[in-house]
Amino acid sequence: MKKSKLEHIKTSGFTTPKDYFSTVEEQILNETSLKNKVDKAGFVVPDKYFDTVDQDILNRLENDTPVINLRSRRTFYYVAGIAASLVLMLNVFYTSETITINDVETASIENYLEDSDYTSYELAALLTEDELNSFNLINTEISEASIEDYLLNHVTIEDLIIE
Repeated sequence: MKKSKLEHIKTSGFTTPKDYFSTVEEQILNETSLKNKVDKAGFVVPDKYFDTVDQDILNRLENDTPVINLRSRRTFYYVAGIAASLVLMLNVFYTSETITINDVETASIENYLEDSDYTSYELAALLTEDELNSFNLINTEISEASIEDYLLNHVTIEDLIIE
């Protein structure tokens, strides 16, 4: 349709049947009155069902044998305790590597100090004068191989350039 024809249309195009609004209320009331007149809803309850249902349920419960649990929780706890103790024994006695407490402490301290941004002056402030003298780093001999390994693994070219 062209735009010029759309401007001249005055109606929406939808219509209602004649006398629709005057008869719609009667049609709705007739519809609801028919639904109220339905006799059977499809479900039927036997006569005196609710009078005897309690006794029927109790009779069925008395005739059933009790359920005996074959696996009790106590045996589960015993078996779990035995399994846990066996795993603990195997881990304690059959370890392939023995790690001493000093190695673990030293490694964790070194990792902590590497991750934190402490300067050498701050670390020296934590030690006493006797502890600093006990290190005796001046007379310590370091092999050339260990110096080369350290330089290869920890130093970059940018660190060596003097500005």
